[in-house]
Amino acid sequence: MTRITTLFKMWITGIVLLLFGASNVFAETVEYEFDIAKSMVNKTGKLVPGMTVGGQTPGPVITAREGDILRVTFHNKMDVQTSIHWHGILLPNEQDGISYLTTTPIEAGMSHTFEYPIIQSGTYWYHSHTGLQEQRGVYGAMVLHPKKKMKPKMSHMNMGDKTMLPKEHVIVFSDWSDEDPKQIMKNLKKDGDYYALKKGSVQSWAGVFANGGEAVKNRINGALSRMGPMDLSDVGYDAFLVNGVQVQDLGVQLVGEMIKLRLVNAAASTYFNVEFAGGPMTIIAADGIDVEHIQVTRLRLSVAETYDVLVKLPMDMAYELRATSEDGTGYASVWLGQGHKMPAPDIARPNLYIQSHDMMGHGDMDMGEMDHTKMGHEDMPMTAPMPMDHEQMGHSMMNHTDMDHSKMGHGDMGLMPMTQNTMKSMGHEMPMEIDTSKSVIAYMSDYKSLRSPVKTNLQQMNTRTVNLSLTGNMERYVWSFDNKILSQADSILIKKGETVKFVLKNETMMHHPIHLHGHFFRVLNGQGDYSPLKHTVNVAPMSIVIIEFAANEEKDWFFHCHNLYHMMGGMARIVSYEGSTKYTNAIRKKIARNPWYAANEHTLQNNMVFGEARISNANTGFDIEYDWDYDDTYDVQFVAKRYVNRFLSVYGGVRSEQDGGASSETHAVLGVQYVLPLLIDADLQLASDGHVELEIGSSLQLTSRLAFEWDASTDEEYRAGLNYTINNHFSLAAGWDSDQGYGGGVKLSF
Repeated sequence: MTRITTLFKMWITGIVLLLFGASNVFAETVEYEFDIAKSMVNKTGKLVPGMTVGGQTPGPVITAREGDILRVTFHNKMDVQTSIHWHGILLPNEQDGISYLTTTPIEAGMSHTFEYPIIQSGTYWYHSHTGLQEQRGVYGAMVLHPKKKMKPKMSHMNMGDKTMLPKEHVIVFSDWSDEDPKQIMKNLKKDGDYYALKKGSVQSWAGVFANGGEAVKNRINGALSRMGPMDLSDVGYDAFLVNGVQVQDLGVQLVGEMIKLRLVNAAASTYFNVEFAGGPMTIIAADGIDVEHIQVTRLRLSVAETYDVLVKLPMDMAYELRATSEDGTGYASVWLGQGHKMPAPDIARPNLYIQSHDMMGHGDMDMGEMDHTKMGHEDMPMTAPMPMDHEQMGHSMMNHTDMDHSKMGHGDMGLMPMTQNTMKSMGHEMPMEIDTSKSVIAYMSDYKSLRSPVKTNLQQMNTRTVNLSLTGNMERYVWSFDNKILSQADSILIKKGETVKFVLKNETMMHHPIHLHGHFFRVLNGQGDYSPLKHTVNVAPMSIVIIEFAANEEKDWFFHCHNLYHMMGGMARIVSYEGSTKYTNAIRKKIARNPWYAANEHTLQNNMVFGEARISNANTGFDIEYDWDYDDTYDVQFVAKRYVNRFLSVYGGVRSEQDGGASSETHAVLGVQYVLPLLIDADLQLASDGHVELEIGSSLQLTSRLAFEWDASTDEEYRAGLNYTINNHFSLAAGWDSDQGYGGGVKLSF
């Protein structure tokens, strides 16, 4: 009887293992519990409102091991909704953390528990996907370790006669503003260049001439193509942080000791150029997935990406790992070791005057295998690198063609089909020693050198190609795909079993870090079958990036630019699987907003007052324009406007005028506004009495603070003036008007 019972138990156990997998039956459950709360924080010497996870910013590092069950409970102690998205984590759709689309929002005063199996390893992170909370502090790192091995393998490092794992540190970079992020968004909506003065990046004609003929040529060519002055960032930040502080000391490290740094860019909108004072860094992973080892002196860490790098301390000193914002306005520092301090080299601020618009799509070129020992830091190209994938491949690269993921509790996770033998070659079983025989890339700024250590190719029998233009209007700060913001666009429909290719064409002058939830994709970078896998890809200005992925999931997944302000400005879509999508218009209204923003400019001079008040969203605006001589001459116009594209808008409304003692006239008006070459604004208007008027005008930035504005009309009305900016809200003004003569005063902007 006992033997029968034993055999029966063994049979039952075998059935359970077959049905559910041994890893789930014997999986360890790793549990965390955190409060998300509002708190006063001090990052710059000033106490301001912020948000914390587990009482800190960034939140605590969440660690687990491949094969574990992760259970994390968040208690919302705030008076507003919140959410948590697991960036780069492959998990069931309902655990992805996008409020209303995949997951229930965490309401004020409520709690939510996420629970899912860990089927990958690598460096990842988590963050709020509600409003602008990520900028305020709701983010943290995740470290997922590979499955335990019975014997030490080559993932251990041979250090003399010792075999040991490298010491490792989690390094979370971010950006910080003492200003409320909601106000930042409002400011950008008033003027996309709102923070140029704060950043010291105002491009003026004085600067153009100071930089010589090439700069003059670039500015004129840009204006002829209706492209405004370039910039590398939108927001003027007060600090750049590493693990929540501007400078962190990691303390004692042994000379010659291999150190693994898990780098996470959790910034809302900042790209970082990362460099180590102790010598080249060896990239071993990016976005959690193994790549063939690459030695670099400096690399660009794009928004939302992660890198694993190896470094060594060459001498008994303290060496700086510095992350400099790509716009050159500041940096965060990590110090490794003790003793005399060896700083990382300063990076000169980019000179955008001598960088043409045509260069923007190519300025991120991989500088090839350059011998950095023959270069001074001042000789390095000043463009930054783009990241690559590493640690996750050993775990996320399972053969999903042959595996039934429903037995794993996941559905078919968004991974590339790979064989079991391929799996074994991934996951940090590669040698971890630094190969000094390879050349060092001085400045890696694209994906050209990223190469998977195993084949990642997909079947090409059942394919779908989706062409997407990355579009935007910097002047009104609207960002979109194919000129449609999320609230205006249908979802991108795909079918399970397809190989889906996205062709991403960036038609803007800004970088866009594009992230697809729930999937990893191949970046087609010229490496053929060994193209790297990523979950976030940077698309440089005026460039094209092609990615492809196996459509082996279900339901709906968020796809967006991970620059937080670009995403909130509209650059997002939903990728939906036909047959299982739950995305409806009702859900769209909850997640896709098209908010209204106000802007005012009023000039008060001794001879007259004139100005404009505007309220607008992404595609519609209501404007009031006026001028008045304080007596009996005025011109007031109220119109409703439709923005057709970046250059064209149409409007209709009412215009009322009075000239001196003459009787007032009020007419309905229709008009077209268009941006001409040289950035000249043209306004062609037809009044209900048949009168036609054409008005043109523009603004020229003479110095960083002094601007010249002019306009002229076919009614023989002319105006010219100078504005000297004191701050973003107050300017001194002086000018001439053909009717009112000379005058001076102030200009108010709010």
